[in-house]
Amino acid sequence: MVQNAFFENWLKSGRMGSGFPSVPNTPFDLKDMMESGRKYVQAYSEAQQVAAQSLQTIIQRQGEILSQLVQDQSAIAKEIMDEGTPEEKIARGAELIRDVYEKTVYNVREVSDIANKSTREAMDIINGRIASAFEEIRSSAEEASEQKIKKQAGKK
Repeated sequence: MVQNAFFENWLKSGRMGSGFPSVPNTPFDLKDMMESGRKYVQAYSEAQQVAAQSLQTIIQRQGEILSQLVQDQSAIAKEIMDEGTPEEKIARGAELIRDVYEKTVYNVREVSDIANKSTREAMDIINGRIASAFEEIRSSAEEASEQKIKKQAGKK
């Protein structure tokens, strides 16, 4: 966890000034809320980084696919222009086109898998943060409840 001295000092009691008056009877303090917000921003940044890396990988892979497609099209044109009967050329061209089609379908699936994987990774980061936030809220509520019980027991 990264500590920020500026916020640590700013959040010390009595240093916030009248701009943030203390709110009585709240189970959450401002320091915890700001730390939670920082964690949300960090999780969002990590998810964005995963998405950006995935996008870069997808763009690179699509460039490779496009280059291969151009080479395949060139090979098909060359094959059709070679000697042979029209029937042989058509048969060979159809075979080459089928091969290119199968490669294209495979490549589209590959790119789709990359995108799906990065989406899962990004959502896992966000879901992990949300689960942690619920745990933090539960823990804070339990602490506030315990403090309230102690205060009531001390008054009696």
